[in-house]
Amino acid sequence: MRRVVILGGGFSGTSAARGIGRRLEVTVVSQDNFLLFTPMLAEAAVGDVDPRHIVTPIRQLAPHARLVQGVVERVEVDRRSIVIRPLFGDGVMQLEADNIVFALGSVPNTFGVPGVEEHALPFKEIGDALRIRNRLLALLEHSTQTPDPSFTRVVVVGAGYSGAEISGALADFLRPAAARFYEEAPPPAVILVDAVPRVTPALSPSLSAAAARALEARGVELALGSAVTEVRPGGITLANGRKIDAATVIWAAGVKPSPLVAQLGLPVDKGRLVVDGHLQVAPGVFAIGDVARVEAGEGVSPPTAQFALRQGRYLGRYLPDLVHESKSIPEFRYKTKGELVSLGHRNAVGRTLGVPVSGFIGWFLWRTYYLWQLPSGLRKARVALDWTLDLLFPPDIAWIPSSDLGPR
Repeated sequence: MRRVVILGGGFSGTSAARGIGRRLEVTVVSQDNFLLFTPMLAEAAVGDVDPRHIVTPIRQLAPHARLVQGVVERVEVDRRSIVIRPLFGDGVMQLEADNIVFALGSVPNTFGVPGVEEHALPFKEIGDALRIRNRLLALLEHSTQTPDPSFTRVVVVGAGYSGAEISGALADFLRPAAARFYEEAPPPAVILVDAVPRVTPALSPSLSAAAARALEARGVELALGSAVTEVRPGGITLANGRKIDAATVIWAAGVKPSPLVAQLGLPVDKGRLVVDGHLQVAPGVFAIGDVARVEAGEGVSPPTAQFALRQGRYLGRYLPDLVHESKSIPEFRYKTKGELVSLGHRNAVGRTLGVPVSGFIGWFLWRTYYLWQLPSGLRKARVALDWTLDLLFPPDIAWIPSSDLGPR
């Protein structure tokens, strides 16, 4: 049986392993033993959903695949050899494969801005969401004793989808929580910063304007049109000279493909592996998800979960035929079903099947679609219950010391 090693356990890698099933000998290499449902990450950061309810074990999703939890250190493509440092234990291990699938995903892009890695909190993984929540609750508690306005001020850098979602979620959480439980603390403030002139610039100007109105109605201040030049201890500096003091800076300014792919000696374009219509980079080497440059009928596929999931499903279905060089295999084709951005309670904007939606209807469609996309019935039931309880009860401000609190 042909040996396939899938590097990455995100949407693309896990769905590929799940689709292959028993037809090939599959090994998945991932730093985590779970798939994170990233569209609900902002809700996990503010306690609208339990973080455990948006992660699903890879062993459950792909029961016929072997899982190796570790970090990929080196790949020798010609020899089909992968060197891995296991997450637990010492030393390294080496895997041999007949075929390699690169599904390594992306990493935060700092754009070379000084101080980001030292003083800002990334917003990409489940650990990031927990750290943000714990930090904000700790600062609210501290602010009741030391009422410094900067302690309850949050700067979110990046006005794209992730930045808009976490800004709206934080505003909906912090304001009622502070009014009910932290009257002695300075009123919380959320400031959304970006060099672009409008929120969610990938959407149409009218939807972008609707998103801006929704965020401002929640008290989010928009500081757009000027880039961040420095993240310093206790705040940021903008290109226009403005300095914003804030104890919490969240970096949601974008991502870039895993830097490992640039070291492989394979063709890349803007850091992404160039693939053909069958998602193949070279004989026996495939790429999917954020590290793949995929032509999908509407230009290059964006690095979103929607496209990563479909690419993984395609490879899961057809990889056994591709490695055995079967004929008449269709090329990958996928046209987006739309885009939806949650902006807090009962509001979202986006397009579904080409139709623009916003407000309550957009929010209802967002929740319906993503609840349906959760990978198991158990997770669907738990998240639906979380949402119901969130509508009925006040914000949960319990601080569970499950992570560090980020930079001082």
